[in-house]
Amino acid sequence: MSGLLVVAVGLMIGSAAAVLGPRLNPVHPTNQVRATPPNPSPSATPTNAAQLLGAVAAADLPEIVTVVAVGSASEELGTGWPIDATGDFITNDHVVHGGESLHVLLASGEQYGAEVINDDPGLDLAEVHVFGLRENPLPLYNALPLMGAPVVVLAARGATGEDPVTTSTVDGLDQSATVENAGPGELSSYTGLIRISAKIYPGNSGGPMLTPLGQVVGILTLAAQSGQGAFAIPIAQVDEVIQTWLNG
Repeated sequence: MSGLLVVAVGLMIGSAAAVLGPRLNPVHPTNQVRATPPNPSPSATPTNAAQLLGAVAAADLPEIVTVVAVGSASEELGTGWPIDATGDFITNDHVVHGGESLHVLLASGEQYGAEVINDDPGLDLAEVHVFGLRENPLPLYNALPLMGAPVVVLAARGATGEDPVTTSTVDGLDQSATVENAGPGELSSYTGLIRISAKIYPGNSGGPMLTPLGQVVGILTLAAQSGQGAFAIPIAQVDEVIQTWLNG
């Protein structure tokens, strides 16, 4: 069995080196069940997929924000991305769950106040409104990617301490995972996940997984505790909820 962890960063309040030297939350050991999709086959991808993914990352990275949820004794860092042009961003519920106050940071260091306006712990999904910040929304792709499809995942600069751009390929569909030490009220059992082969890091939680056409096909949520591999919630699984939020 592989270990997994929820990929938000936990920081102790009062640390002057919070971003440079984050103190991570304890790892949540999990049990993973690897489902084999029916008749998997590599997707027909453009020969210039790497160039397309690079262009997508360059265009969309400025739209990505660090989500900071402040609790009574710690801060939780994750990634958020714009879902509309009115200041609303998508992230994971486990990033903001239990936060007593919320703000976002841009790569420039600018800070904006924020609040959770919609939340579904059962999907590990949250919508955050950021006051005074307007970004270009990322388009959604509400179908599952094909096995072998190239993707790029984005994190907020400074949220992970690593490169915010990770290119990878889809190497699993309909994956399941159980987080043994999830916090109170947090999702502990995931199904239907997309697996990618690349390693991602704490702080990637909530980040978008994008196709070479710049469409969000998944939301990063879990990482393998050791070795390669990461998992995303498919947009196909949460699109109806997101559309209800946007139309509400």
